[in-house]
Amino acid sequence: MCVLPKAGKHIAVWHFYIGELVEGRKAIINSVAKERIEILFRLAEKVYPEDSKLAGSYISMLNSIRAHYKVPAPSWVKNRICSVCSSVLIPGLNCRVVLAGSRGHAVYKCTVCKAEKHVRYKKADGPGEI
Repeated sequence: MCVLPKAGKHIAVWHFYIGELVEGRKAIINSVAKERIEILFRLAEKVYPEDSKLAGSYISMLNSIRAHYKVPAPSWVKNRICSVCSSVLIPGLNCRVVLAGSRGHAVYKCTVCKAEKHVRYKKADGPGEI
C-alpha cells in the first residue's frame, strides 16, 4: 500500500522519487528495445539470401520498434540498411562496396534500388595497421 506524504515540503521529495522510478523504467525499456533491434537485424541478415520478403518484414518490425520507443539504431545497423528500399545491404549479394580512400569513406551501392550510402571509416595510420 502506498501512503502519500502530507502537504508541505515532503511533496517535492516524493515527486523526485517517482521521477527516478520513471527514469529507471525508461532505461530498461530502451535497453530491451535496442536488444530487439539487434536481434531483428541479425535475423534479417541471416534470412535475406533465401527469402528477401521475410527479411523485409524483419526490417519493417525493426523500424516500427525504433519509431515507437524513439530509440536510435546502432550505427552498424543503420549503415547496413538501405535508406530508400529498406533492404539489408549484404556486400556481394545485393550491394557493391567502393572504398574512396582519399575521402575516407566507403560507398555502399544498393543493386535493388540503385541508391548510394556513404559511410565514413577511420584510415589506417601506417602500413599493416587497422
